[in-house]
Amino acid sequence: MSIVEKAAEKLRTQRPAEQPGSPQVEEVTEAPVAPTVERLQEQRHAVRRDAADGEVVHIDLDALVRAGLLPSEDEASGRLSNEVRRAKLPLLNNATGKSAKVPEFADRIVVTSAVPGEGKTFTAIHLAMSLAREPDFEVLLLDADIPKSDVTRTFGLEGYPGLMDILVDEMRRPTDVILRTDVPNLFLVPAGQRSSLAAELFGGRRMAQVLEELGASSKQRLLVFDSSPLLATPEARVLASQMGQVVVVVGAGHTRRYELKSALEGLGGSQYVGLILNKSRLPAIENPYYGYYGQYGNTQPTNRDRLLGR
Repeated sequence: MSIVEKAAEKLRTQRPAEQPGSPQVEEVTEAPVAPTVERLQEQRHAVRRDAADGEVVHIDLDALVRAGLLPSEDEASGRLSNEVRRAKLPLLNNATGKSAKVPEFADRIVVTSAVPGEGKTFTAIHLAMSLAREPDFEVLLLDADIPKSDVTRTFGLEGYPGLMDILVDEMRRPTDVILRTDVPNLFLVPAGQRSSLAAELFGGRRMAQVLEELGASSKQRLLVFDSSPLLATPEARVLASQMGQVVVVVGAGHTRRYELKSALEGLGGSQYVGLILNKSRLPAIENPYYGYYGQYGNTQPTNRDRLLGR
């Protein structure tokens, strides 16, 4: 049995955990069951050399579909794709300045969660691929989950220099670690070498310079970071503090209300924060996948305020 089949079987047999006094997150938003495959093992994605563009990462779209990281043509996956389109609209409106209140650094989007196992890497990859289909943008998907580096392993980029390398070595140019893919408008940045000083590096002067250089492009570029969970590592909060938009993935039957509350309380008041519920067994007709996106500082009560007891 392949790792994808095992993951699917686990989802079919999994039952939401019950704890007295710890209400589930299903009250916040609703979504269909979505696979949480965070890496591909059935194929190493080859990096080939193109005479014009240098190294180009080949992405096997069929393998991503089999792994559940991209939708197939069937009805359920098509519905998932449509819901991701809905979820990305507020992000695009902020990035293009169309929202009523545009956050600073709206082109920087981090995908995270409160605790591990909620499907954030699945969401980050799916969201980045969907954003890359926008004709006016190019998308840079960065692996900032230094302990696990699932984006790096998913695309077979272990051993390539990445984000941590340019933070440690100021002689390296940020553009040197950007890898072009054969998916139009999609670029990748691996995690690079692990460091025990990730939190310090994310909060340092060099990080501000790197973010500026990575965002510079002749075409409007969106930076999408796959981060470690907010309650799991100290660097996750530091990274989130430098982002204009934060997407928090919530695992249905997995994330506890107090965990989500703690994660949200640690985010900045000027950021745009979105909640996406993953792996829910609720009926698909009830706004599947897309949850609630709200601007911090809104004078009206929001789902986030209700969640935090405000």
